[in-house]
Amino acid sequence: MEQEDYLEEIYNLFKENGHIRISDIANSLNVKKPSVTQMMQRLKKEDCLLYEPYSPIKLTEKGYKIGKSVAERHRVLAEFFTILGISKQIQEKDIHGIEHSLSETTLKRLKEVSAFLKKKKF
Repeated sequence: MEQEDYLEEIYNLFKENGHIRISDIANSLNVKKPSVTQMMQRLKKEDCLLYEPYSPIKLTEKGYKIGKSVAERHRVLAEFFTILGISKQIQEKDIHGIEHSLSETTLKRLKEVSAFLKKKKF
Protein backbone atom coordinates (compact mmCIF):
# COMPACT_ATOMS: atom_id res chain seq x y z
CA MET A 1 0.00 0.00 0.00
CA GLU A 2 1.35 3.41 -0.99
CA GLN A 3 1.96 6.41 1.22
CA GLU A 4 -0.72 8.32 -0.66
CA ASP A 5 -3.27 5.61 0.23
CA TYR A 6 -2.55 6.17 3.89
CA LEU A 7 -2.69 9.95 3.58
CA GLU A 8 -6.01 9.73 1.74
CA GLU A 9 -7.44 7.48 4.45
CA ILE A 10 -6.11 9.67 7.27
CA TYR A 11 -7.62 12.71 5.54
CA ASN A 12 -11.00 10.94 5.20
CA LEU A 13 -10.95 9.70 8.80
CA PHE A 14 -10.09 13.19 10.04
CA LYS A 15 -13.04 14.65 8.10
CA GLU A 16 -15.36 12.01 9.60
CA ASN A 17 -14.10 11.88 13.19
CA GLY A 18 -11.86 14.86 13.81
CA HIS A 19 -9.17 12.59 15.26
CA ILE A 20 -7.20 9.58 14.08
CA ARG A 21 -5.52 6.70 15.89
CA ILE A 22 -3.49 3.75 14.63
CA SER A 23 -6.43 1.41 15.26
CA ASP A 24 -8.76 3.61 13.16
CA ILE A 25 -6.42 3.41 10.18
CA ALA A 26 -5.78 -0.32 10.63
CA ASN A 27 -9.52 -1.06 10.76
CA SER A 28 -10.34 1.19 7.83
CA LEU A 29 -7.60 -0.16 5.55
CA ASN A 30 -7.87 -3.72 6.85
CA VAL A 31 -4.18 -3.92 7.74
CA LYS A 32 -2.34 -4.82 10.94
CA LYS A 33 -1.42 -2.15 13.49
CA PRO A 34 2.36 -2.75 13.16
CA SER A 35 2.10 -2.03 9.43
CA VAL A 36 0.29 1.23 10.16
CA THR A 37 2.87 2.17 12.80
CA GLN A 38 5.69 1.62 10.30
CA MET A 39 3.97 3.81 7.73
CA MET A 40 3.27 6.52 10.32
CA GLN A 41 6.97 6.64 11.13
CA ARG A 42 7.81 6.91 7.43
CA LEU A 43 5.22 9.65 6.86
CA LYS A 44 6.50 11.52 9.91
CA LYS A 45 10.01 11.51 8.41
CA GLU A 46 8.52 12.90 5.18
CA ASP A 47 6.90 15.74 7.19
CA CYS A 48 3.41 14.57 6.22
CA LEU A 49 2.12 14.07 9.74
CA LEU A 50 2.74 14.55 13.43
CA TYR A 51 2.94 11.20 15.17
CA GLU A 52 3.91 10.05 18.63
CA PRO A 53 3.08 6.55 19.91
CA TYR A 54 -0.28 6.35 21.75
CA SER A 55 -1.23 9.89 20.70
CA PRO A 56 -3.71 11.02 18.05
CA ILE A 57 -2.24 11.41 14.56
CA LYS A 58 -2.33 14.83 12.94
CA LEU A 59 -1.67 15.74 9.33
CA THR A 60 0.81 18.49 8.60
CA GLU A 61 -0.08 21.03 5.93
CA LYS A 62 1.88 18.94 3.41
CA GLY A 63 0.10 15.71 4.43
CA TYR A 64 -3.29 17.42 4.41
CA LYS A 65 -2.75 18.73 0.86
CA ILE A 66 -1.66 15.32 -0.43
CA GLY A 67 -4.51 13.50 1.33
CA LYS A 68 -7.09 15.99 0.08
CA SER A 69 -5.74 15.80 -3.48
CA VAL A 70 -5.87 11.99 -3.58
CA ALA A 71 -9.37 11.99 -2.02
CA GLU A 72 -10.53 14.47 -4.68
CA ARG A 73 -9.09 12.35 -7.50
CA HIS A 74 -10.82 9.31 -5.98
CA ARG A 75 -14.14 11.18 -5.75
CA VAL A 76 -13.98 12.43 -9.36
CA LEU A 77 -13.11 8.99 -10.72
CA ALA A 78 -15.88 7.34 -8.68
CA GLU A 79 -18.42 9.86 -9.96
CA PHE A 80 -17.32 9.31 -13.57
CA PHE A 81 -17.35 5.52 -13.25
CA THR A 82 -20.79 5.63 -11.62
CA ILE A 83 -22.12 7.62 -14.59
CA LEU A 84 -20.69 4.90 -16.84
CA GLY A 85 -22.55 2.26 -14.83
CA ILE A 86 -19.46 0.50 -13.50
CA SER A 87 -20.02 -1.52 -10.33
CA LYS A 88 -18.55 -0.29 -7.02
CA GLN A 89 -16.30 -3.35 -6.78
CA ILE A 90 -14.73 -2.74 -10.19
CA GLN A 91 -14.59 1.01 -9.52
CA GLU A 92 -12.50 0.58 -6.38
CA LYS A 93 -10.02 -1.69 -8.13
CA ASP A 94 -9.70 0.62 -11.14
CA ILE A 95 -9.58 3.81 -9.08
CA HIS A 96 -6.79 2.44 -6.93
CA GLY A 97 -4.73 1.81 -10.06
CA ILE A 98 -5.39 5.23 -11.60
CA GLU A 99 -5.72 7.81 -8.82
CA HIS A 100 -2.00 8.09 -8.04
CA SER A 101 -0.95 8.91 -11.59
CA LEU A 102 -3.85 11.09 -12.73
CA SER A 103 -2.67 14.51 -13.92
CA GLU A 104 -4.43 17.75 -12.99
CA THR A 105 -5.31 18.27 -16.65
CA THR A 106 -7.01 14.88 -16.90
CA LEU A 107 -8.76 15.41 -13.56
CA LYS A 108 -10.15 18.74 -14.77
CA ARG A 109 -11.41 17.19 -18.02
CA LEU A 110 -13.03 14.28 -16.16
CA LYS A 111 -14.90 16.78 -13.98
CA GLU A 112 -16.09 18.62 -17.08
CA VAL A 113 -17.17 15.43 -18.87
CA SER A 114 -18.96 14.18 -15.74
CA ALA A 115 -20.83 17.48 -15.39
CA PHE A 116 -21.80 17.36 -19.07
CA LEU A 117 -23.02 13.76 -18.86
CA LYS A 118 -25.03 14.50 -15.71
CA LYS A 119 -26.80 17.38 -17.47
CA LYS A 120 -27.59 15.12 -20.42
CA LYS A 121 -28.88 12.44 -17.99
CA PHE A 122 -26.50 9.90 -19.55
